[in-house]
Amino acid sequence: MERVKEQLQAVLKLFNREWWWKTLIVILGVIILAYLGIWQLHRRDYKRELNQMMAARWQMAPFDINREPLPEDLVDLQYRHIQATGKFDYAHQILLKNDTRGEAPGASVITPLVLDDNRAILVARGWVPFDQTAPDKLVQFNEAPDASVIGLIKESQTLADVAVPTATLDAPQLEWWRVDIGAIQQQMPYPLLPAFIAMLPESGRKIDALPMRAVEPEPFDELEHSSYAYQWFTFGAILGFGYLQLIVQQGRKAKRLQSTTAQPSTSSGDGEHPTLPAVSHQI
Repeated sequence: MERVKEQLQAVLKLFNREWWWKTLIVILGVIILAYLGIWQLHRRDYKRELNQMMAARWQMAPFDINREPLPEDLVDLQYRHIQATGKFDYAHQILLKNDTRGEAPGASVITPLVLDDNRAILVARGWVPFDQTAPDKLVQFNEAPDASVIGLIKESQTLADVAVPTATLDAPQLEWWRVDIGAIQQQMPYPLLPAFIAMLPESGRKIDALPMRAVEPEPFDELEHSSYAYQWFTFGAILGFGYLQLIVQQGRKAKRLQSTTAQPSTSSGDGEHPTLPAVSHQI
């Protein structure tokens, strides 16, 4: 009962002359911590919606580039299988440099897939180690010319304020730093579609087979945001409750000092000077 009384007294002191400005600071801190917790819950819900959308699109029939034109906005094709059928043109194959797998340096093999209407789409067929990127060694990774490709759509990697390479059909550039379709178009004998395909592994293909195909996108982690939200809410509760206990402790300390000061002093005789008996001086 005494503790409950102390807690109530601490609550009444929150906005008195001594504590009001400290209380405002603590309230602001609790609000910020609660906001961070709510923000993490919103992030969790956002990723949950993305995972649901990803799972739904992954189960959809592949988008067939041979039959349907690419939309201007590729957002609707994210996380959906893309299918294209044509012939690989190894004569105009290029490499995407400075691509690593783990700590191993290498390059991605980018091969045009020529469609039946003489258009083409670039296909990132996979990664090969750096010591296999010489033209005479790349031949071993050639596949059957006629191909039906399943993969993921990727946007052209165009960078603003960056000089476009001056490659031409007569002076093609084999190695590129990014898949800039507008620049690569200059050395191709057919029109390129404004996007490229990251090829996924065929059924039964080993994951480490060269060239190493793109990996399937993994679901976003939702639980980490629930954990972060729990931490922020806990910090807010600790701050608020701890501040209240600080007021309680200060009140107890003030009571002890007041009690000590109010106690009357008792004379035990110890340490006092004894009263000497009067001495009569007789002459």
